[in-house]
Amino acid sequence: MGMIIGMSFPRNDKNLGLEPSILNVLPRGSNVEYCYDNHDFDDSAVEMYLCSVYISGMAEFKKWAMRHDTRKIVVGGYHPTMFPEAFLNYADKIVIGPTDDIYATLKRKSTPFRLSRYDASKIGNDRFVGGHLISGDEWTDYTNNLVPLESVVENRIFEGALTFSNLPRYDLYDIGRNQQIIPGKKPDDLVTSVNTSFGCPFKCDFCCTPVMFGPRLISKPLEALSREVDFMKAHLIHSALLSPASVLRDRYVFVRDENFTLQNDFEERLRIIARLDAKIYMFGSANTLTKKVMDKLKEYGVYMICIGLEDPTKTYAKNKTLDKVVAGLKDRGIYTYLSFIVNPLEVVGAVKATAFYKALKERVYHLMPEMICGNFLMPFPGTPIWDDYYHLISEDDFKEYDSKTPFLIKNRVVHDKMRYYMFKFQWDYFMSSKYDQQVRDFEVEDTLHLRFLELKRYFDEVYRSIAIVRP
Repeated sequence: MGMIIGMSFPRNDKNLGLEPSILNVLPRGSNVEYCYDNHDFDDSAVEMYLCSVYISGMAEFKKWAMRHDTRKIVVGGYHPTMFPEAFLNYADKIVIGPTDDIYATLKRKSTPFRLSRYDASKIGNDRFVGGHLISGDEWTDYTNNLVPLESVVENRIFEGALTFSNLPRYDLYDIGRNQQIIPGKKPDDLVTSVNTSFGCPFKCDFCCTPVMFGPRLISKPLEALSREVDFMKAHLIHSALLSPASVLRDRYVFVRDENFTLQNDFEERLRIIARLDAKIYMFGSANTLTKKVMDKLKEYGVYMICIGLEDPTKTYAKNKTLDKVVAGLKDRGIYTYLSFIVNPLEVVGAVKATAFYKALKERVYHLMPEMICGNFLMPFPGTPIWDDYYHLISEDDFKEYDSKTPFLIKNRVVHDKMRYYMFKFQWDYFMSSKYDQQVRDFEVEDTLHLRFLELKRYFDEVYRSIAIVRP
């Protein structure tokens, strides 16, 4: 029996990471291993490589794959879901969409894929349209042999199966590696994560969740969640015992669901997660956070809610009650974490940038959240906004899909200035007297404070290099 090796591309980041999603796919068995650093293996000893590939990890994956027997490689993740044709030369099987059971997935009837052109001289959609999944009327033509069979790829592409029958392989991963930027979390505190649902019915034009996980909410059965939480709790206890400082450690658990409180039985799910005896933080949207819901979040000890402020110059239906929700969370002692989006094309030049950051400052200083996080716009393939930006995006840009890089801007001076001023906005907020007097002490050497000290040192150097350079 050969080894089954799980890998994540880009490689697992021990400083700002959580458990990799591939742990949900790896089967049981002593022959299964998770590889942290994506090193090379002897293919003769391996039965199967299970590789999760995100957009920014494509280049790293290709280099690794070309050194191995591609007949043993199975890929999944966002990039294979969007561009299965890009993996036909690098993997034997391609999984599209989410899965938690690789054997059930590979037993499914494969999805035929019809090849078309691939023009390496083009960019964006023009380059990456290398074919399409056969469906609808074309499926009838295909089964009636009206589609030229020489252009069809079979037994290579499979829709992922969600069975909820297997426990994630947390036992293969050291959660002591996990770090998250959280107000109050010290570097030695333990943090873990759990999914209780997949997908989202909302249609935010920039969001890739409906593309990857589907446009409807699929909840994990309560029994499966309960088994997973009990297993995770044992793993947390084991990990804490490995450190002499374990009695001083706090525990945190991140609920990865795109919108946890959208589930009708979220209270029961919270009750189960609370068995971890950890500080719970999660994503949320203001339109689901009613007074009754917030009362339940407080009852079960929720520590922080991450809400998308998005672009402050636009109005989002989901955020119509944002002001009341943030105030309600504060009244209940629940931290708020607001993320905002900067479209780099809309802040070119002093006039536009000043107007944007003025609007952002008004919103942030009115809401006074415990944490803010800036993200540059990342147009994801498959989302409604992709067609507006694909002509500006090349394959090289994919490795910068980290939300912290304005890759739409090709002028490096302007590019670096945008990065600097996004950082400066956040730094000024955390160091402001209003934050100190109305929110919390920022300089407490938690992961939020320490991370921004690192960024301050880095961006001080960036500023010195761009301060006297035009444009």
